[in-house]
Amino acid sequence: MRYILFSLAAIFCSCADKTTRNETTIKIENEFNKDEVSWFKNAGTSAIKGVAKFKSKSGDIRFGKDFRIELNPYSAYTKERLNHIYKNDDSGYVYIENGIPKFVPDPEGYHKTRKIMCNEKGEFEFKDLPAGDYYVIAFMLWDEIGGGIMQHIKLSDNETKVIEMTNF
Repeated sequence: MRYILFSLAAIFCSCADKTTRNETTIKIENEFNKDEVSWFKNAGTSAIKGVAKFKSKSGDIRFGKDFRIELNPYSAYTKERLNHIYKNDDSGYVYIENGIPKFVPDPEGYHKTRKIMCNEKGEFEFKDLPAGDYYVIAFMLWDEIGGGIMQHIKLSDNETKVIEMTNF
């Protein structure tokens, strides 16, 4: 059950039960263009590493190996979608209890991201990245609570960015 909730929330389709899920459907105006993000599949010389920790509405602070970090390449579609979720496209967080809307269209290509899990200390690292414009999203869910944290990152060749993803 925990894995199923984690997976569903991670793709922002649905989560928890119907009493806590936002039933709103949002139409994305920008078309997802796979050519716009084709560079994302290339190997590079850059990295993003950091730590992710999430504080629930009740004050519990969680981190560790159960939490997934996703790396999305910048695209007009992704920018618009994240603006709806986080109310901007630079950084932010959301509580899963507030609900996650459904997006249309929801193209398969959007979900082709790089995914890693945090270690027991909440640390993560993406290696061998090409220079580019990225969104880093931490999905930190437990017992049908938690949420997501997003940061917009720009990487140059041979650069390592160190980030802290927290909502407190």
